[in-house]
Amino acid sequence: MPGWTVAAFTHRGRVRPNNEDAIAIDNRVLIGDMDAPIVVTSPNDCRLLMIADGMGGHAHGAMASRAVLDHLVAAIDRLSNPASCAEVIEEASQHLYELMQEHPEALGMGSTLVGAVLKVDQLVTFNIGDSRSYLFSGNQLVQLSHDDVPEGESSHFGPRRSHALTQALGGSSFPLSIGPHVTVDAPLAPRETLLLCSDGLTDMVSGQAISDTLRTAKNPLQATKRLAAMAFSAGARDNISLLVARCLDAPES
Repeated sequence: MPGWTVAAFTHRGRVRPNNEDAIAIDNRVLIGDMDAPIVVTSPNDCRLLMIADGMGGHAHGAMASRAVLDHLVAAIDRLSNPASCAEVIEEASQHLYELMQEHPEALGMGSTLVGAVLKVDQLVTFNIGDSRSYLFSGNQLVQLSHDDVPEGESSHFGPRRSHALTQALGGSSFPLSIGPHVTVDAPLAPRETLLLCSDGLTDMVSGQAISDTLRTAKNPLQATKRLAAMAFSAGARDNISLLVARCLDAPES
């Protein structure tokens, strides 16, 4: 039976007082600081992975990221269908504006989103904002996500000059239309690795270092530990969240 091994880690980092990120594995949403990565290994014909990077300051950013993932894990069937995926993400954004009406102090809160649905016959990835998804295949690191940042601000090799976003879930005082990015690729194969991460990783660790780590790590847990350690060594100025996935039958070395 097909399946995947997934390692997950999220932490506030060295500078930020709170962790505004949230991560999801299937219907489980994880928040707060982890002492160490967790590993989920089980046969499954469909697996949902997501990271939301909250904006709005402390509790409000955390509220936004958690609300987005809670909304989406409840709609996994529609989210895993490329034809309805974007619509569900748009509904999650509208849900944030409804929460703002209930909590005026949270006006303007928002979140980025990156996610993937691992299926037997396809890999569905989606994002909005600057959290990223990468496929490591054939010793090449390929970015699957699209950075919603001003032209010229996207960098695959180092930190960006600013953190302005051209679109996000919520993120304004009044509803704005959004255009989520949805991509369908061949299913994750043995020897291939999928990485989802917030910009707390990509601003601290170069694309080459990420590629080298995914190439040499024996398994998702080792890759996650090494990437998190590099982000912390570089200063961990933002919250750090990452998910690393490989096929169950992928060779360990």
